[in-house]
Amino acid sequence: MEEAQGKWICGFWRRIGALFIDTIVLGVLGYVVGLFLEDIFVQLGGWGRLIGFAVSITYFGVMNSSLSNGQTIGKRILNIKVVDSSNSTISLPKSFLRYSFLAVPFSLNGAQITNEALLSYLMYPLSFIIFGGLFSIFYLYTFNRATRQSLHDLAVDTYVVNTEISPEELPSVWKPHLVVVAGLFITAALVPVFTSDLAKSEPFKGLLATQEAINSNESVKYAGVTEGSTTFTSSDSGTTTTTYVNTQAFLYKNNVDDSDIAKQLAQVIVKTYPESLNKNLIQVTLTYGYDIGIASKWNSHNHQFNPQELNSSE
Repeated sequence: MEEAQGKWICGFWRRIGALFIDTIVLGVLGYVVGLFLEDIFVQLGGWGRLIGFAVSITYFGVMNSSLSNGQTIGKRILNIKVVDSSNSTISLPKSFLRYSFLAVPFSLNGAQITNEALLSYLMYPLSFIIFGGLFSIFYLYTFNRATRQSLHDLAVDTYVVNTEISPEELPSVWKPHLVVVAGLFITAALVPVFTSDLAKSEPFKGLLATQEAINSNESVKYAGVTEGSTTFTSSDSGTTTTTYVNTQAFLYKNNVDDSDIAKQLAQVIVKTYPESLNKNLIQVTLTYGYDIGIASKWNSHNHQFNPQELNSSE
């Protein structure tokens, strides 16, 4: 629940509200720019998120600094701002550094990381930053009620405060919170120890090989492959389970309705992943669009095939 009225330290919901407003502002900006630069954004693929990162770190870095009195548009509307422990607005470099601790884990979490990176030692620092950072941010936002500092605030010793309330003596962070955060980062760093062997075993190893084969198709920019099952229950037919292999392929051109491309990819699955012949269907989701972090636009179409029919047609 929100803290009682009259506290200098900004409460949870007002802070989230300001972030929501700022997200809308950046989203509208990204949408408008996307109307003119859609083709460029599509060709950038996963690298397009760097555009959103650059825009957002510039926006929050400048607006949360002393250049804008520590207030983004959202913070200005809700009468809150970023200050240091002496109730002074922070410098531009410090503001950029502050936002980096928040933005980097979120940006990397949505990035298209290659299989080579996922299976290499690079996964250890990536897991440390992404999962350690994300879980720590959410934990501190939710449970650090005394100072309401999240990871990026603790890193540079800043606070988000109500501008209409007189400064008060700053409380201290409850030390067990810091222990929990340290534990989250340590756990995140150790996760690849357990997942690396899993990725080298079946069916993951076979699916990764199939994914690489699909990625080699000239129409495909990037693809992911999964397998699973769905269960449907009705009073007439009882319970039926459908097993499937699914690939979502991101295309260079807006050919999501092209059944020939979809059939080519489905045949690649049958050829490189023999276990697919034991499934009820192969689903190929062709997708075209972009994601620049602050805005995205996608167009998708699902194509379904019978594995046995594909096998007999080769």
